[in-house]
Amino acid sequence: MALNIKGAIALRGKTMAWVAQRMGVTLPTLSEMVSGNPTYDTLTRIAAALRCDVAELFDRPRAWTPKR
Repeated sequence: MALNIKGAIALRGKTMAWVAQRMGVTLPTLSEMVSGNPTYDTLTRIAAALRCDVAELFDRPRAWTPKR
């Protein structure tokens, strides 16, 4: 499962700048927070700003298909 924070933000018609403002941080700070491996605290703060579950910040797993 991979993070898809920017996709979750875009899906809601918001921007990184909007989320940063809601979190009380600057856009460069938010960008730094989400690059690499964000902490659980960061994920919960982003989810709170978007009013969504933390799970929605991750890509949905693809359906499993057996190899032939």
